[in-house]
Amino acid sequence: MQRLTASVLYDALMRLPIVALTAYFLWRETGILRGFLNSRVGAGLDAPAWASIAAHVAVSVFLLLLLCFHMARLRPVRKSQGLLPRFAALAGLTLGYLLLLLPRAAPDVGYQTASATIIGIGGFLCVVVVMQLGRSLSIMPEARRLVTHGFYRHIRHPLYLVEQIVSLGIFLQFRSIEAALVLLANLAFQFWRMVEEEKVLVAAFPEYEDYRQRTARVIPGIY
Repeated sequence: MQRLTASVLYDALMRLPIVALTAYFLWRETGILRGFLNSRVGAGLDAPAWASIAAHVAVSVFLLLLLCFHMARLRPVRKSQGLLPRFAALAGLTLGYLLLLLPRAAPDVGYQTASATIIGIGGFLCVVVVMQLGRSLSIMPEARRLVTHGFYRHIRHPLYLVEQIVSLGIFLQFRSIEAALVLLANLAFQFWRMVEEEKVLVAAFPEYEDYRQRTARVIPGIY
C-alpha cells in the first residue's frame, strides 16, 4: 500500500510542471483576448476582428481541455526508458510554447486574417482530437490506453498534426527567421516524439502492431 501511495503521489507531482505551464499560457491567452476586446470598444467588429476572437477562443478552449485532461489523466501502464525520449518530449513541448514568446511582426490585415483562420480551424480540430484522446493524453512517451476511434482510426498521431496546423497559423503573426527556426525545430522534435511513443505502445499493447500496419503516422497515403 505504501509503494502504491508513493507511486500515485509521484505521478501527481510529475503533472504539476505541465499543469502550471498550461495554466500560465491559458491565463496569457485569455488576457490577450480581453485586451483585444477592450481595444475594440466603440470601434465595432469587422470580419478580421471576429476571426481573431474565434481563434483566441479556440486556443483558450484547447488549453483549458489540456489543463483538465492533464489533471485527470490515467496513470501510465508503461513508460519509455532512458533520458533521450523524455528530452524529445520536453523539447517538443517547450518549443511550441516558445513561439508565443517571440516578438510579433508588424500588423498586417492579410496575414492576421490568414493566421486567425488557420488557428481557428486548427484549434477546433485540436479540441476534437483531445476530446477523443481523453484521459490518455500524455506529454512523455507513455502508454495509458490504446485509442483507435475518431481521427485515430485513420492516423496514429492526429494531435501532433493539428498542433502543427495551429503552430503554422501562429507563425504567420511573427514571420521572422527566429520563428521559422523554432517552428522547424519543433517539427523535428515532434517526429522524434512519435517514434518514441510508438516504441512504448508496441511494448504495452500487443494489438498496436496490427493497428500500426493499417494506419498512417500523420497523413494517409503519404506518411
